[in-house]
Amino acid sequence: MLRLLVIPVALLALLGGMMLWSGGAARQKADFSFINRGEIGTLDPNRMSWMQDIRLGYALWEGLYALDPKTLEAVPGCAEVEISPDKTVYTFHIRPTAKWSNGDNVLAQDFYFAWRRMLEEPGDYTYLLHYMKGAEEYEKAFPDYVKARTAAYYRWDEDKKAAKNAGRVPPPEPNIKPPPGVRGIELSNADPRMLRVTLEHPVAFFPDIVAFPPMFPLNEKSMEKFLDKNTFQRTGQRIYDKEFTRPPQLVTNGAYLLKSWEFKRRLRIEANPYYWDRANVKSKVIDQVAADDMQWAYEMYQSGGVDWISEIPGEIGAELKAKGDGARAENPARRAKGLPLLDERRDLHIYTSFGTYFYSFNCQPTLSNGAKNPFADVKVRRALSMALDKQEIVDTITRMGEPPATTYIPVGAFPRYHSPEGFARDVEKARTLMAEAGYPEGRGFPNVSLLFNNEGQHGPIAENVHRQWQDKLGIDIRLEGIEIKMFRDRLHSKDYAVARASWYGDYNDPSTFTDKYRPGGGNNDSGWDNQQYADLCDKADLEPDADKRLRYFEQAEKILLDEAPILPIYAYVNSYMFRDNVTGLPLNPRAMVMFKSIEVKR
Repeated sequence: MLRLLVIPVALLALLGGMMLWSGGAARQKADFSFINRGEIGTLDPNRMSWMQDIRLGYALWEGLYALDPKTLEAVPGCAEVEISPDKTVYTFHIRPTAKWSNGDNVLAQDFYFAWRRMLEEPGDYTYLLHYMKGAEEYEKAFPDYVKARTAAYYRWDEDKKAAKNAGRVPPPEPNIKPPPGVRGIELSNADPRMLRVTLEHPVAFFPDIVAFPPMFPLNEKSMEKFLDKNTFQRTGQRIYDKEFTRPPQLVTNGAYLLKSWEFKRRLRIEANPYYWDRANVKSKVIDQVAADDMQWAYEMYQSGGVDWISEIPGEIGAELKAKGDGARAENPARRAKGLPLLDERRDLHIYTSFGTYFYSFNCQPTLSNGAKNPFADVKVRRALSMALDKQEIVDTITRMGEPPATTYIPVGAFPRYHSPEGFARDVEKARTLMAEAGYPEGRGFPNVSLLFNNEGQHGPIAENVHRQWQDKLGIDIRLEGIEIKMFRDRLHSKDYAVARASWYGDYNDPSTFTDKYRPGGGNNDSGWDNQQYADLCDKADLEPDADKRLRYFEQAEKILLDEAPILPIYAYVNSYMFRDNVTGLPLNPRAMVMFKSIEVKR
């Protein structure tokens, strides 16, 4: 039975009305409204790594390449491009009509500023710049410059004091030169809209990288008032107050500009009047509505308060799916004729995804509290993986048809990629491994916790995993549920023992998965370090033969699965809810949308 709340008509009217009002003041109804995958964490492209942030990034900015709204393939964005025959030199000519949301021209310097900032203040995706000649060299040199400049200013302060006490003329201000610019990025004095990028070697998916939000430009002039000038003077580091990402301060170059942002209530974007392709922007006003509770989100959708729910997991989604499946099974004749079925939800769209849900093990020798880390032992990691019945989780908790996973890269995500075998369930082998690691029947296992964020189904999954490990291996791992911002911080800083995690591919190449676990990578939350794995990824980078590249990636994934820094649980499916009057939402495994193409026909 579908156990959904019966919503009174009066409540539906109230919910619809709430969409038009905020703080007692009337609000224009949006052309399109939706509930994202979660609350926005940041609108700083240098710091974006979560899907909900990246989705908004595509609406607010546009790169040299952009994503085609239907196929999500990389196409020329705010620039036209010439590519050298050897595919190592990209010459971009920014469109004369490309403007910032404040009317400024978009220039090549805006990209260089953003990319240099990412090298000087590395984010999760800084490694993507390393394909450019001299980028990694610049990133490594910059900390030495900061150190030298800081020391010079400290000595200058001391010398000024001494000179003042002695009645001498104070010494001149230090002049510590920064490292030379990135060799592979060229600007033109004659043409401020020309940008030439030279790569270390051909990169087949470079257009996809340039279309990705961390590679978007930034308007330095609008950010200047948020620069910590004292820190910049004394250290050379450009530190910006995050207020530059808030309206009305945020200046962007995409199809939309940020109009308002009410934390945990609503974020509104409006069509950018200066956007070069504004004639093709379908919805002029778009609202992202906050909804921590899926029952509330569903009620908002049912009332017409939102047009799209970007993820409908949990009991609601599972029961809607089950009811629809039942209707199709019970009405084969009507289905064969293409007639509508009584209980079928035509607005529930479930399809293949480009991501995996897994648990991440901290692989460092010690935990953040200094205690010995049991998960530094590969036998423990393998044992916990082998002991888990993943089918039980997808059958009883998620219930959206997710396939249990033994691999990291979703099976079938890339044509001609042969997924290696992961660990099958083998409880007896798991118990043997635990005994070999020094924890027979769980005795002596340290007091550690399983970290997860409280939203969605992460809690019920953690409870199931906790029970299975306790029943099968005799270990009692505490459950620690926290709010998502704190969870993000602790995961990235490796302040955990084992934690829930997930990964969606960012571009159409296996490296979008394998690069996450390169040693020292910004997204390597496990701290796992394997040089053989890194070498295989490097070989794949340099291999011109497409099939040989895939073989290197297959070998790399096999090492990852054998070493088990992660425990794959299931491959995601995407689950959208939107009605037939909504167009422009592609059912693409990558689960990204180009908002400018979305339209609601009222």
